[in-house]
Amino acid sequence: MDLMESRNGRPTGYWTAMRHSWGAIWRMDSRRRLQGPFSLRIRSESGKTLVAKQVIPANWKPDTNYRSNVQFR
Repeated sequence: MDLMESRNGRPTGYWTAMRHSWGAIWRMDSRRRLQGPFSLRIRSESGKTLVAKQVIPANWKPDTNYRSNVQFR
């Protein structure tokens, strides 16, 4: 899973890899404060890519669940 930050409300265009923690939990350790909204990108084992654009809001909080309502087809 990869994450794209926003700056001044606009996507940066740069994807950063996240680490799988356990189950459905992914994490990204950063020494600086991250700025949302965030987009997520995930690849299936078959190679399909799914992008959920700006699905985590600017006022996000750590250890919180967010729904994307997107699915592989």
